[in-house]
Formats: sequence, structure tokens, C-alpha cells
Amino acid sequence: MIFWLVTTNLVSALTDDICKDSSNPVACKKTIERLKKEKEIDPNNTIRKIINFGLQRSLILKANMTEWALHGNLWANELAAIKGCLDAIDVTVDDLRKTLKEVDDLESAQRAQDVRESMFHSGNIKTWLQNAINALQSCQDDDFAMPGLEGVVKQDALKRVADLMIATQLAIWTVEYPIRGSNRR
Repeated sequence: MIFWLVTTNLVSALTDDICKDSSNPVACKKTIERLKKEKEIDPNNTIRKIINFGLQRSLILKANMTEWALHGNLWANELAAIKGCLDAIDVTVDDLRKTLKEVDDLESAQRAQDVRESMFHSGNIKTWLQNAINALQSCQDDDFAMPGLEGVVKQDALKRVADLMIATQLAIWTVEYPIRGSNRR
């Protein structure tokens, strides 16, 4: 019962602030409102949904960037930014896939009521997700921060990268919230 209350608080504590950098803040806010209306919240399922969304978006962005690199009429610095960001997207895809496996392992540990193993897998989830954020951050701050790099390619890529970062940060927050919530008693 306490776990259910904490996870219910998790969703009710979501604020619209997390949507401020989204390319579509209205859709982001609607998603949070939908989560708030759910009667019972399974944090592992919520994390899976968020990670699957991020993974799906990562794969779409990777396909688009690959298409731009192969067939786009790009300047040399745009091509270099795309290639560098593609490396970051590969890291992100790999880390999100590892995270999904860790969520399954976490759920098994929780069913077995193995607190130590649960903490281990929670830590791994946060590590892989933070690594994915770091990779996406390097795409934003390094690859697309080159001087003279402006235009549609940069704008489109950075909007999509921002959405991936929001989803990944939301997943980390979902993992961490029950721990923070239990410390507030």
C-alpha cells in the first residue's frame, strides 16, 4: 500500500516544467495529465513506456540523420555535426536497451523482495539513463555547437534531441522519486 501511495505521488508531483524544453510542450503536458488520471500506477511499467518512447524516437532520429548524411545537401560542418551526433544516438539506443533489461531485472528482484538486488538494478538503470543523457548532451553542446552551424538541420535535430533528453530525464526521475518520497516522512 505504501509503495502504491508513493508511486501515485510520483505522477501527481509531475509538473509542466519538465515540458518547457519539449518541441511540443502541449503534447508533453497532455501525456503527464493522462498519467495523472490513471488509477493505479506501476512505476516499472511507466519507466518501460518512457524508455520505449525514447528508444523509438532515438531510432527515428538515427534513421533521419543517416538519411541526411547520405543524401542531404549538407555543408561540411553540418555533415560533421550529424556524424558526431549519430555516434551519440548509437550510445543512447544501446543504453536505453540496457535500461529495459535492467527494469525487467529490477521487477524480478522486487517480486522476490530482495532489497539489495533491487537497489543494484535501480542504480544500473540510473547509470544507463544518465549515460544516455550525457551522450545526448554532447550532441547538443559539442556537435551542434560548432561555429557557423545554423539552419533547418540544426533546428530539427536539436528539437528531437531535446525531446529524447526530456524522456530520459523523466525516466530517471521516475526511478528516483519513490526513494525521495520515502525520505519525506
